[in-house]
Amino acid sequence: MGNLFASFNTGVSGLHSAQSSLYTTAHNLANATTKGYSRQQVIVTDAFYSTRYGAYANRLQVGLGTEVAEIRQVRNQFLDSQYRLQLGRQSFYEAQYQAVQEMEDLFGELEGEEFITSVTNLWSAVSNLAQEPNNIVLRSELVSTASQFTERANALRDQLVEYQTNMNQEVKNQVNKINEIVSEISEYNDLIKKYEATGESANDYRDSRNFLLDQLSSYVNVESFEEVDGTISIYAEGSFLLESNVQHRLTTANESETSKLLKPVWETGGDFFLRGELSYSSENDTDTGSLRGLLVARGKSATTYLDIPQKPVETDYVDADGNLDNRAFFNATEEYNRKVEEYNENVQPSIVMTIEAEFDQLIHGIVTMVNDTLCPNKEITLADGTTMTVLDTEKAPIGDDADKTMGAELFVRRNTSRYTEKTVTVLDENGNPKAISVFEYNEEDPADHYSLYTTDQLEVNPELLRDPSKLPLSANASSGHVDGYTLDLCQELLKKWQGDFGTLDPNSMTSYNFSDYYGAMVGQFATLGNVWKGMIENQETTVHSVESARQNEMGVSTDEELADLLKYQQCYNASSRYITVVDEMIEHLITRL
Repeated sequence: MGNLFASFNTGVSGLHSAQSSLYTTAHNLANATTKGYSRQQVIVTDAFYSTRYGAYANRLQVGLGTEVAEIRQVRNQFLDSQYRLQLGRQSFYEAQYQAVQEMEDLFGELEGEEFITSVTNLWSAVSNLAQEPNNIVLRSELVSTASQFTERANALRDQLVEYQTNMNQEVKNQVNKINEIVSEISEYNDLIKKYEATGESANDYRDSRNFLLDQLSSYVNVESFEEVDGTISIYAEGSFLLESNVQHRLTTANESETSKLLKPVWETGGDFFLRGELSYSSENDTDTGSLRGLLVARGKSATTYLDIPQKPVETDYVDADGNLDNRAFFNATEEYNRKVEEYNENVQPSIVMTIEAEFDQLIHGIVTMVNDTLCPNKEITLADGTTMTVLDTEKAPIGDDADKTMGAELFVRRNTSRYTEKTVTVLDENGNPKAISVFEYNEEDPADHYSLYTTDQLEVNPELLRDPSKLPLSANASSGHVDGYTLDLCQELLKKWQGDFGTLDPNSMTSYNFSDYYGAMVGQFATLGNVWKGMIENQETTVHSVESARQNEMGVSTDEELADLLKYQQCYNASSRYITVVDEMIEHLITRL
């Protein structure tokens, strides 16, 4: 009789188990299209057994039904981590690709005209002048074209720097988004901890938390660890973003005292990214997350032609007797190799910094080539043994103005004149001191930005804009080229324009003239764009493949769930019939007594 009454509990436990399974299956069906939802599964186990002993001490066990051990999420931690890693890598290259598209837009059109037009027009003006070097109209055209060239170069440089600076806002947005996501995860930690303290499973809260982790992984490479109380800690870049329920927030600060560009830092102090260099690799997982992709594409500062190392030329280390200073040349080569390593770590990975430096190198090359041809310099030795670079008054051409102006460069630095007139002491043929008047060349000083022939410091000589006849293209009587000197000078400009200028960067082997250099620089956009687009497509395929594998495990199949619904309905009906049979048996026994 007692066993019969205990059988009621067996039937009731079956009802409860079937009912929980029905509820869970219905919940799966209701959330089949909910983003981030993972399928839930009821784990049913045997309840404890009641042990009895028979007449011959034989052991008998009577089952007391079933019980729901757990309603678990169906997830695969390995696939989750792979999905987040590959999604972060995709976001990294998407940030790179977006930057190169912006570069293409900037160089493709400038006030309705491609910048290459400005380069071509300057070349055409020199070429036309070479045909009629004494034509004042063509001289005026050269000065006017040079003015347009500098204006457009300055405008393009300003747009590059402005775009680079405007990327600060996106850095701020992503840092704020990271803080916001981590804060939401912390809130879910609290909810899960409280809910699961009662012995229930907070699966829906866990789904929401996992979905936030997926979002976070697109911004930055993270690792998560679950604590014993159900909360998770989030680890990124060598420190905790979330330590149980203690959030460590990020903010932004300037890259350096001289840079207006922002970088992510911890509110408590210290850089967020431990590896400060811009170089990245898949082996080290440093090509992960849109935040790092944004910082790499943008770079750490604006660059100029000085940021591109120049390989030492052996002839520069040969003395007057033709002897090579091997030690000096070796030291220069070693220094060059060191600078190339720095360039590859701190400039070359950034598309914006690379283009800024290469563009400035092009403008600097054109400007100094024209100026040095019109205003040639020479080196003199002073009485004290030191040397000085001065205007070569014997070879320098002169203007057609009444003053026969000499040394009027076409492109000037806004804040630094080309020459400073001064009196110096040299030794005459007999070795006696002699005072002479010279025009000392104010050389470019890497430590003084205003002394550089860099794009943002350039303008056309105001004197030439007011009076183009001062353009030094006329013959200098002391040069020995009284007739045809102007034609020779224009031909020299054309020869230098079409001659070898240099490589794009120290990693390139191909050397270009000015026009081809610009074409190769712009060609980088198409090359890098195709490379990164291909990487994005590969990553999209990988992410889709991993997500498909994830969905095969955690996704809801409506067909399977409907089949389970029918199965659990039959289980529920069977438990009901079992209880009915037991009830009839007990009723029959009672009525018979």
